Parts: sequence; C-alpha cells; structure tokens
Amino acid sequence: MNSSGRLRVGVHRFQTYEGHPGRDGANLAYETLKLLMQCPEIALELHDIVTLFGDYDAARCVLRRCDVVVAAVGPHAYIYFYLRERLGLSFRIIRDVRTALWNGYLLQEVLIGPYLRSYDSVIYSSAYSRDLFRKIFPNVSHNSQHVCYPLLNWFPQQAVAARRRIHNDMFTIGYVGRLTPDKNFFQVLDLLVALHRRLPGYFRVRAVGEGRPPLGYPDAARRLGPAIDYYEWYPPVSPRNIWREYATFDALFFPSTSTLETFGRVLTEALNARLPVLASSHGACSELLAPEALLQTKYYTDRLFTAHFAAPLGAIKVEEAVDRLIGGAVIYDDRGLEKYRNDGVRYISIVLYGNQSDDTPYRSGTIQQSDFVRRLNVYGLKRLSSIGEADEVIRRMRRWFLILNRRSANYPLVLLELLTRSNHRRKTLEFIGRSVRLGEDFTNIGGIDLQLSHLIRFYPQFSISPVNSHG
Repeated sequence: MNSSGRLRVGVHRFQTYEGHPGRDGANLAYETLKLLMQCPEIALELHDIVTLFGDYDAARCVLRRCDVVVAAVGPHAYIYFYLRERLGLSFRIIRDVRTALWNGYLLQEVLIGPYLRSYDSVIYSSAYSRDLFRKIFPNVSHNSQHVCYPLLNWFPQQAVAARRRIHNDMFTIGYVGRLTPDKNFFQVLDLLVALHRRLPGYFRVRAVGEGRPPLGYPDAARRLGPAIDYYEWYPPVSPRNIWREYATFDALFFPSTSTLETFGRVLTEALNARLPVLASSHGACSELLAPEALLQTKYYTDRLFTAHFAAPLGAIKVEEAVDRLIGGAVIYDDRGLEKYRNDGVRYISIVLYGNQSDDTPYRSGTIQQSDFVRRLNVYGLKRLSSIGEADEVIRRMRRWFLILNRRSANYPLVLLELLTRSNHRRKTLEFIGRSVRLGEDFTNIGGIDLQLSHLIRFYPQFSISPVNSHG
C-alpha cells in the first residue's frame, strides 16, 4: 500500500504495435487497464515490460514498489514470475489466459509452474477455458482460478435503436471476425450457397473482418459461384464503429470451432446489439447462447493437431442452419450476456483481494464443454521440475525476446537463427516479414511467443477422441 492506503498495482502500458492489421479480441482484452485507472483504491505503477526484462536494476526499482502486478503482456506473464524470484520480491501476480489450444499460453503455463505461489491468480475468459486448462495443468490451485470477462463495461447501453436492412427485400446474415479456415469461414460461404439454392434472392451475407482482398477469403469466388452477387466483405473496423455494422445485420452467424476460441466477444457484441445468433456449440458458445441458438458440431476425431497453428476442431451442419433461417427459427436471448454484465466489478475485486475475493462466485461449465474437455488428449507438453530449470529456459528465451523487440544490432542474426531453428519455416518467414515491414512486437499474440517455442523445441500436439470413447 502507498501512504494514502491505495493498493500499488504494476502494469505494462499495453498498446498494440502500430502496424497491427486486425481487430484482435485477445489484444482488446487489455483495455482492462482503463478499469484500473478508474478505481480510487488503486495507485497504478505503469512500466514497460521490455525495459524491465532487459535491466534488472530498473526492474527492481519498479517492482519493489508494487503490491500486485497485473500481467497485461499477452502470454509473457512468465517474465514477472522470473523477475520476482530473481530479485527476491513478493508481489502478487495476476495473469490471464486469452487463447485455448495455442502454443503461447501453453508455454506460459509451463514456464510459470515452478514459480507459482498460493496468492497468485489466473483469469480465464470462460468456464470452458478454465476447465480446459485445469485438465492440461492439474497442478494449478482451483482457488487461484477465476472466470471473468470485464470488457462489457464499454458496450453501449443500447447499441441499436432500430435495425435496418441494406436491401428491403433481403435478410442480411452478418459475420464478424477473421475470415480464416480455423473460424470455419468457408461454412459462411457454403451457407449462402445453400440458402441461394433453396430460396434465391432472399438472403445475403455481409462479412466484416481481417481477410485477403478482393473478397476476404482466397477461395470465395469459386465457392460462391452465382451466389457471389449476394456477398459483401468489409475490412476490420474499430471497436467504436463496429456497432454500425451490427445495425446492418438481421442475424449473426458464428460457425467457429477454432483451436484459439475461449469466449466469443462477437457473440456478446451481437447480443448487446439485440441480434439473433446461430453458432457452433464449441467453446464458450454454450455458456453465452440459448440451446436454440446452437448448431450441431461434429469434431474431427481422425487427426492430430499442433498447438502451433490455428485450426478448426470440427464443423457445424450447414443444412441445419439453412433450415432454421428459412423456417424463421432464429432467436434472440441475452441471458448468457447478462451473466457477464458485472464482470468489471468482479475484475477489480480480484485485483484488490486476490483469491480471497468474494465477488467471484463459481461458474460452471456446460455439458457440451465437459464432453469436449473429457475427449481431449494432449501430447508433448514438457514440464519443468524446478525453479532452476525454469530460470535456465527463460534466460535462453530472454536474449531473443529483447533483440526481437528492441531491434538491436544482432536483430538480423537472430532472425536468421530463428529461421534455422524453426520447425515451421513458412510461418516463421511470415513473422519475419511482419517484424521487418511493420515493426511487429510482442503485443501481437501468436507472433514472438510462437517463435520463442523454436528455441526450446516446444511443440505440443493434441487430438479429440471419438464420442463413445471413455479415455
């Protein structure tokens, strides 16, 4: 506490690198910094994590003043655990997990295992994410795990006064998010084709999100055929302007089964805009949506996935979505959204009181989530047995992390070393291009965190057992 009795909270001044092309839900999560700034019981100690990791004296000067550190640094919370141990400090650490089956956060949780203390906390976006990580990392205390999504504070109270249709005689199906295979965007296109076949000229699709010109998705023209006249793509828009896009939709379609999915921010946005939704039953969808809004989802049980790439874990039944849309069986139900309305208060309570917070009641998972977690098999997840072993690994990673972020004299050599060590050179070449051209830094989740995996040969894999399996 400082002299006025306020809790001293250290946090990195998070700002996504300037060239970031998309509207990334994981990065938007660090808008929680605003909540901390608004709390009269908190005195913020803002810092730069790259400076602290590169200069132990500077780290000691900053961190010894902190009662708590909120790790708003993507999947790099291990830096704070390492510094706390090395500097002999005792501040409490609140970390988060923003993606699911993804190298970055899996690596974070492996690295911090030996450093964990009973008063540290971890925040998950959903019960699905929490239960998934409980299975993978059973050593983490349940008392330290909190489900909280505090970003609804900045939603408009009434996002859409009166929704309008772009074309009076057409029903507009909206899609918001990355136009990528892991989000099952191809099923958005297949849906439009199937609707056009059954009821020509009545439905159209308006897709908003990060994609590749001219149509947002490489295979779009071939897949759509004649239905292309009823398809529109728009690049990402700012969080402030996204509500204008929702005002043009009659319903939202969310078929994602991505390995990354932990929450589904666009679902809460759509519900706040009073839109009906049709979605897969994967991830947090069954927490947020009524059963009538969920589509049957069949998982791929015949393949081995790598946590280094985003991929679809399964697919929805397009014909089921077609039947519901044509039959008018698409509903609006915001009860799932209302469960998260107070999470701004809950988040502050966790920061102030840690695992003793009484504003964080238990949130149960759903049947769909429990079934998926039970069927998940994870392989090749290296465990660290001691603080000394973790120290050694993080010290090796430290050099790469600092050079990649600072672009110091050895930057070209590190890029070459990175490419030489990489098990996934095409993806590494893409990262190198973004790093050189756009100045990408650690704030792009799925960038530097993935590349650090090559240094220590960290390549977890996973599979999904068949539905009748009891393994």
